[in-house]
Amino acid sequence: MRSLPVPDDGWPHVLRQAVAVAVLWAIATFGIAAAGLPQMDPQCYSDGGAQICPLHPDPVLTHLFDARWPAVPEPVTVTGVLVTMYLGIGLALFLDTSEPWSERGGAPTAAGLTAGLLGAGLGLLVAGPGFVHPLIAVGCTALGAVLLLLGLLALRAFLRALRRRYARHLRREQLLEHGTRAVATIAELVWTERYQRYSGPEGEGDPVFVVTARLGEGSDARTVTEELAVPRGDAPVVGGTVIVIHDDRKVHETGITVLLQPDPEGLRDPEALEKYPPAPESSPS
Repeated sequence: MRSLPVPDDGWPHVLRQAVAVAVLWAIATFGIAAAGLPQMDPQCYSDGGAQICPLHPDPVLTHLFDARWPAVPEPVTVTGVLVTMYLGIGLALFLDTSEPWSERGGAPTAAGLTAGLLGAGLGLLVAGPGFVHPLIAVGCTALGAVLLLLGLLALRAFLRALRRRYARHLRREQLLEHGTRAVATIAELVWTERYQRYSGPEGEGDPVFVVTARLGEGSDARTVTEELAVPRGDAPVVGGTVIVIHDDRKVHETGITVLLQPDPEGLRDPEALEKYPPAPESSPS
């Protein structure tokens, strides 16, 4: 935890949400397995809302899903499963979209899914041993172990990506505070068809460009490439200029060696508003 960026609202706020997601998913999967499966008869089927079963059911199949758990009425089971499932999914989506690390470089949108996988795995692990039939008990427990393993792997990948994004955030802050600013000529410009975020009075997104600029002159000149987000009306053009923020390091473990900012005195594309459409409402960031 010490090497991870602190969430915008602190660790307790995020951990409470993650634990709530895991608990809700655990209850939902436990209810499906422990209370839902015992009410199923593999030889019965539905026809217009009515349940039809064979006249002489096979006792082996009929008792396949027998469990040691107390019998629960079907309406209670369905209600409990649906309520916890919808609450768990909704809170997981909220945890991902609330961007708890927005001021620390951002985070991958997988915190809710990771917590859900861990909770679902725990729910099945608890429900599995309650089945009487060894095959169902082992299968349910094994599925829970697989989900738990996937959740742990997802958690490891999430934390690794979180550290990587935080390192890039710190590198940008370092350059902004201590870097040298210089004017560079734009040699190449490519629109990524992405928008950074919604800004401005009308909520218009800033189109993101990949800019290649020539920094310096003579033998010390070098070419730098980095993304640049600017309002549509201020889109640069090849031959114009940008502000390059750099230091003495030409290689960095984060991959960020320079930052680009628009040059207030640089050329603007007079056809920018026609060439670059406004950001859609669900523009990716």
